[in-house]
Amino acid sequence: MNKFIIDTPKLQTLRLKYSSALLTLIFWVIWFYLWVPLITVAGWWFQIRFFQKELVMADGFDAFIQALPTFIAITLALTGTLALWAFYNFSRFKGIDRRKPLPPVQKNDFLQLLNISEIALDAAQSNKISTIVISEKGEITLRETKLDNIYSSLETASEGDRLT
Repeated sequence: MNKFIIDTPKLQTLRLKYSSALLTLIFWVIWFYLWVPLITVAGWWFQIRFFQKELVMADGFDAFIQALPTFIAITLALTGTLALWAFYNFSRFKGIDRRKPLPPVQKNDFLQLLNISEIALDAAQSNKISTIVISEKGEITLRETKLDNIYSSLETASEGDRLT
């Protein structure tokens, strides 16, 4: 993951989380659906007619019907176990967020990490638009934007008007 991208899912609204999950599910279903023709071709290629022969011609359907209750019972047991485990975890951890938030970044930490002057850091934090340039050697410099120059010249002009 890119370190410069701030990924905080806990700041997303519930609606955004659900719509993201729904879109993900839809596209996974579409992705699997796209494989169906290839699986069909592979089945024809390997001449898988064994199932039709066993189930229809050799009365394998009766054996399938006999095994079906056992299959359903095992499936329900596994589903029930998973549901109980999920309910247990939900009730155990409901409302508990064991993740600790990171402490706020102090000014000294920025100065050490970025290796810039305190004046440059103050300017970067107070500007509405800041351009930060990282050189090939990893040196970080702050370039003033045109808007900052305009604002500073307007402030100087207004101060000059006050003095006269």
